Formats: sequence, structure tokens, C-alpha cells
Amino acid sequence: MKTTDKICLIDDDEIYIFLMKKSFVAMGVNNEVLSFLNGADAMEELIKLKNNDEILPSIILLDINMPIMDGWEFLKEFRKLHSNISQKIKVYIVSSSIANEDIEKSKTFPEIVDYLTKPVELDTLVSIINE
Repeated sequence: MKTTDKICLIDDDEIYIFLMKKSFVAMGVNNEVLSFLNGADAMEELIKLKNNDEILPSIILLDINMPIMDGWEFLKEFRKLHSNISQKIKVYIVSSSIANEDIEKSKTFPEIVDYLTKPVELDTLVSIINE
């Protein structure tokens, strides 16, 4: 992974975000990690980065159930933003939900690479980062 790549964590669980950042450090990932507690704040930052011609995250790890703007609402807004950029951004749903309807709904979004359930194994994170 290039050192200019960014990783974006969107999850309302601050402990999860803290642990994910610690996991990245343990893995030797030196990339900038952007973290947000809801989809609205994340979308605002992504729009700002795009408008300033800055590098967008190459990976987004997205929770589904969050306040203000949940993961599904974020994806609908992200789709609009993503249609105006050429950079490839991989979106992974990372949720504690094992509900079949959530897993099936995720398949309707071509932006989603995979649906992962928490906790994400370190080996899985390594493979996501190294893709």
C-alpha cells in the first residue's frame, strides 16, 4: 500500500475505532487513518477532500447502524460523489449485524467489496490492506 493512501473508518463505536487504529499500528500500517462517528461527518470530509483535489481514502470500513446518517444513507450519498471521481475506493461493510437482510442488501451496492462481521480478524485486515 502506498504511503499516500488513506483509510477511512466510519463507525459510532469509539472503542472499535481505537482498536482498529491500534491494529493498523501493530500491522505496521503507516497510512493516514480518518475516523468518523457517523456517515454525515465522513461524507462532509470526503466532499471537502474532493473539492480541494486532495487524495481520497482508498479503503472505507463502514458500519451500518449509526446515528445521524447510517451506513446505507452514506452509501447512497457516496454513490453520487464516487460517480464524479476517477480514484478507485473500496468499501467494506464492517458490522456486528449478521442479519441476512443486511448481507443481501449490501449485495445491491456495487461499491461494496465485502461484508465483514465484527470483530474483524487481523488476517482479514492484512489482506484488505495488501490488496
